[in-house]
Amino acid sequence: MSTMHCSLLSLGCVFGFAVTEKQATLTALRAFKIAQRRLKPEVRANLLSASSARTDVTLVPTAWRFVFLDTATSGHCRVVTVAAKTSSEHPDTVEAFSSAKVEDVLTLHPVAQDKLLIDSGEVLEHARALTKLKHLQAVEYRLAQPHTGSDPLWEVHFYTEEQAPVATFQVNARTGEAALASKAS
Repeated sequence: MSTMHCSLLSLGCVFGFAVTEKQATLTALRAFKIAQRRLKPEVRANLLSASSARTDVTLVPTAWRFVFLDTATSGHCRVVTVAAKTSSEHPDTVEAFSSAKVEDVLTLHPVAQDKLLIDSGEVLEHARALTKLKHLQAVEYRLAQPHTGSDPLWEVHFYTEEQAPVATFQVNARTGEAALASKAS
């Protein structure tokens, strides 16, 4: 079936892109640029959240889920998922992505994109630098804009192989300043 015959509501349109050896890692900011290409200009600037999860020892995501504010749709958002070789758009629904939380679109604020300078790889480095966590097997990343109007924040949740929470870190998306938000005992 050609992409012209894809149903946007049931399958989403799928477009591939070539990944060079240098760009083998699909970071959040790289995936974000790909996601923006799928949207109208008036929607591109309204990123509400980005999320990903990964279960393996590398803790490096291979897919990202972006939620954009779009009041022209029945769900008031557009969800674009970007994986290592494809991107797809879900125009009217917010669907669960891996273990990432489903957002309440009406309570989120658009992310200040001019303050979005720290990429997911750096977020992982900053969080790991704060503590020497061992036996990590899963991670969940989430980017959102706090209600306070300050810089956007990355939240990184680490889990053991048994999916037990280990620690949560917050990393400022503009400065890279990291702090331990919570730690399991």
